[in-house]
Amino acid sequence: MRAILATGSMLLLLAGCATPPPPPPVLTPPEADARGDDALKAGHAQEALDDYLIAAKQGDMRGRVGIGQMYFTGIGVVKDFAEASVWLTPPAEAGDKKAQYILGQMNDTGGSGVVQNRKAAFAWYTKAAAQGESGAAYALGRAYNFGMGVTTDYREALRWYTTAANAGNSDAITAIGVLYAEGRGVSQSFKLALGQFQKAADMGNGEAMRRIGNLYFDGDGVPHNDTIAYDWMRKAAAAGNQDAARRLATRALPEN
Repeated sequence: MRAILATGSMLLLLAGCATPPPPPPVLTPPEADARGDDALKAGHAQEALDDYLIAAKQGDMRGRVGIGQMYFTGIGVVKDFAEASVWLTPPAEAGDKKAQYILGQMNDTGGSGVVQNRKAAFAWYTKAAAQGESGAAYALGRAYNFGMGVTTDYREALRWYTTAANAGNSDAITAIGVLYAEGRGVSQSFKLALGQFQKAADMGNGEAMRRIGNLYFDGDGVPHNDTIAYDWMRKAAAAGNQDAARRLATRALPEN
């Protein structure tokens, strides 16, 4: 009996001295960022947030951008521009063009704890566009076109729209077409406008499709043809353009 007890005690002692399993390895920032990106694409927002936090807690700027973007879009978290700004400002100040662009967008529209400030938006867009962010270049074109945070300048608008268009931004291509259609910053040319609209429409841009429809409704640069016009309006509506959908519903004369 004593031998059995001694053996049992020895086993317990050995069990108590066993080395505990090592903790799971901490992901490096690049690993955490990549895993966060994959989780977000798969629709696993909480996992993405957790992974971005792992990277951010190690001082990683890309992780901060990931978290900031989630608060900006409201994916997986409550949409909160103020919280997004907290996460995005350090990487933006460090030169991250994506963070700069998002900060520009938030200042441009305001909301969710951020006061609209188009001068600040213009400044962030300028920084991002200088690094090749096409969305920011398009936003600068709009700022110059409509005098948002800067004095209206159609030639500058065209310059920035062209920069974005050369990067494949279909909204910018459409905007160039509008400048030609309305003769702002360039000589009016419905032919050149149609060419830009067609290029953007081929890329699936619903606003460009609507604009082509309006040209046929009005007979501007093309023969007046309601049949072709409504066909383009249907295409635009199918692409999600709400103005085209309303046009089809009311069958009213188009408004540029």
